[in-house]
Amino acid sequence: MSSIYWGGTSPADVATNSACLEVLEHHADTLAIVTAEPFALVTAVRAHCATLSRSEEVMAGSVLSLRPYQLDPSFLWAPPAARNAAVAWAKDTYVAQLASLTEPFAELPDDCAGDILEYLEWLLHREAILHIAEHCSSPEAIEWVKSINTAAVLVCTVSRF
Repeated sequence: MSSIYWGGTSPADVATNSACLEVLEHHADTLAIVTAEPFALVTAVRAHCATLSRSEEVMAGSVLSLRPYQLDPSFLWAPPAARNAAVAWAKDTYVAQLASLTEPFAELPDDCAGDILEYLEWLLHREAILHIAEHCSSPEAIEWVKSINTAAVLVCTVSRF
């Protein structure tokens, strides 16, 4: 894919060697994909979370292969729509992870525990909760999702000044 880079230049216009060209082309191609389809970043982020959880799941439909710097929790390289979609996913995922880690249900009356589960199902689709529980629940995955939420707050706070 021959992508245009900033200011109408291509990666070939600014690369100093073949390794640099490969990185710039990959970045430009990835940027073009997430600009056209912001949810593509969420699919790649979900796949990374599954990898952190050592899940055997293959993420069907993922067209992105992200580099380590592109998995930085701030996603500052991504366009705002893609970054916002990834942060929304991380917020919902963190809620589900937190619910699965806490043990309030043993101490709550059955009707209250049922209300909480019903609320979570309303907040997140049942498939999402099951996916998170199965494919994004390792300590590494939980910490990474938490870091995305933390970075989102920091980026939002910094951008207001």
